[in-house]
Amino acid sequence: MYVELSRPILDTTTSSCARPFMYVKSPSFSGVTDGDLHLAPRTWADFMTYFGAFSLGKWRMYTGRPDLTPILRFESSAPLRVSLTGNVSHKTQKRLILTTEEPTGRTDDGWYSYEIAYPTDIPYSLVAFTLVSGDEPVDVRRVAYGAELPEGRDVRIEIVTTTFKKEKQVTGNIRSIQQALLHDPRWQDHFRLTVVDNGRSLEESVTQGDERITLIPNGNVGGAGGFAAGMIHALEGGWATNVLMMDDDVTVCPEAFKRTLTLLSYTCDEYREGIVAGAMLSNGNFEVQQEDIGSIRPKRNLLPIKPRLFLDRVYDITFNEEILPRDDQPGMYSAWWYSCVPVDLIRDIGLPIPLFYRRDDVEFGTRAQERHRVRFMTMNGICVWHDPFDMRWNPTVEVYLATRNMLIQEAFTPDAMNSSAALVAHMRETLLDEGRRLNYSSMELICDAIQDYLRGPDYYRHPVGERLFKAAGRKAEKLVPLSQLPGMPSTVNIYDVERNANDPEIGYRWKIHDWVAEYGHRFTSKMWGDGFAIIPNDGWCKPWRVLHKAGTVLAVDPTGTKGAVRHLDARRFNVLVRRFDQLAERLLNDRTVAASYRKARPSMTTEEFWKGYLKEALEASK
Repeated sequence: MYVELSRPILDTTTSSCARPFMYVKSPSFSGVTDGDLHLAPRTWADFMTYFGAFSLGKWRMYTGRPDLTPILRFESSAPLRVSLTGNVSHKTQKRLILTTEEPTGRTDDGWYSYEIAYPTDIPYSLVAFTLVSGDEPVDVRRVAYGAELPEGRDVRIEIVTTTFKKEKQVTGNIRSIQQALLHDPRWQDHFRLTVVDNGRSLEESVTQGDERITLIPNGNVGGAGGFAAGMIHALEGGWATNVLMMDDDVTVCPEAFKRTLTLLSYTCDEYREGIVAGAMLSNGNFEVQQEDIGSIRPKRNLLPIKPRLFLDRVYDITFNEEILPRDDQPGMYSAWWYSCVPVDLIRDIGLPIPLFYRRDDVEFGTRAQERHRVRFMTMNGICVWHDPFDMRWNPTVEVYLATRNMLIQEAFTPDAMNSSAALVAHMRETLLDEGRRLNYSSMELICDAIQDYLRGPDYYRHPVGERLFKAAGRKAEKLVPLSQLPGMPSTVNIYDVERNANDPEIGYRWKIHDWVAEYGHRFTSKMWGDGFAIIPNDGWCKPWRVLHKAGTVLAVDPTGTKGAVRHLDARRFNVLVRRFDQLAERLLNDRTVAASYRKARPSMTTEEFWKGYLKEALEASK
């Protein structure tokens, strides 16, 4: 039977208006539509795009059907010339497969219908098509790729989103999911939505009485606790075959849910228990893909498997489909801004560990691979839009939680490359980098994070995450409007600041001399002087050149409107380095803490543990 596998997106969205070439390339397509495509006379529309093409290579691989051949269907108000196209990586020019101008038939309301099968032996990663209109305008509707397949497996997805006082964003996502899935007869029996409200700020009316939506009031137990509550709801309900974890601060793409469901209905045995890893696209630049699958690197930092890609380019969308992780690549994970996990996998390995926020998804992905290899699936069009990390630097999260949870995550579930020496080296480099930026509050947060890790797992059997998070927040650097900083510039050109601060060639020469950064604080008059520098406030930039001989630093946010003043403080720097070295020595020499975390993991990932933990947090919040 003919099964529809995916549809090009022709609905109006913020991203379609901003980057229409992600959807359709045509002089007639502005991104503003009513769900159909309207072509002017003698013009064209190219669907070899991120949302318009069909991922032939991925569909064949994930379904185990190397002969899977798509069939293009659509209807038009007038005849068109249709050209089928294909593309593989390292080719910037599409390849023509065939061209036809003959409609297949007519619909009851007089439209021309087209049903065109692609050849069975085409070797392309992506296939698509181009439409060319004649002497009159043409409307095109009901565009879809399908294939002749047997009936698929019954897949039922519980979408779980956890939120903390982001009412506007999560309400918008609820409405979008309702309209596209829960109120559509084709999809409504395959999706449910669970909203875990950690801030208890949503009214029950947000569900609009929809029985397919569950609202769970929860204590502030962070993302880990919120997703654990959603998983428990799905496990106890017994309805779902898969749980899809999704952040609250994302812009959803309804077609992504549909493609995920259809894909899971036809996966082969090798991928049946796999995880669908949705990509994170940028809300700042809609065409930029930040990550789909991530991995832990030998130096213990987290990086995407793929480089940053621009999804309005044919080369990049093809490259995106063809970059696959190695079969033996360790430390892979699917971040929980969009991650669809089989319920059987959750039953098998347990619930998340109570990290509050950050690295819970990393640990879960690593744990899933301990017993046997878990496949990760990605595909063009399965995505959400998320605020880019470099636009929302928060030292409480990026310094304190990132450091503490890295230690806890790797103690609970060490990956194949786990190394105490590498962990310490990574943290020490981060500490010294913050010292180079004269950011002593972040140096202190790193030390606090290690100290809180050394408390051991029993300390985290109770919901202490919010309290520790707030304590770290009180120590973190505070940004204020530049107008409130005496003697500082009232305005800053952030473009110039970013450009000057990230000069890797010159900056690297200063980084080679680590003793300048570490010991220069002890020779302030010679090595640092009384200079002044303006740098970004985030911890990702490496502004060593502009910091040379700077005794005062203005750290500004990405908008260039807020900042903080930092002053050279050699005494505080040296005190914090000594504190770190003492803590690091404990980490390297004392194996009992790491062993205690590992021993505690089975009991701290059970439903029984999490039910007690969530109950305690909810009662404490009342």
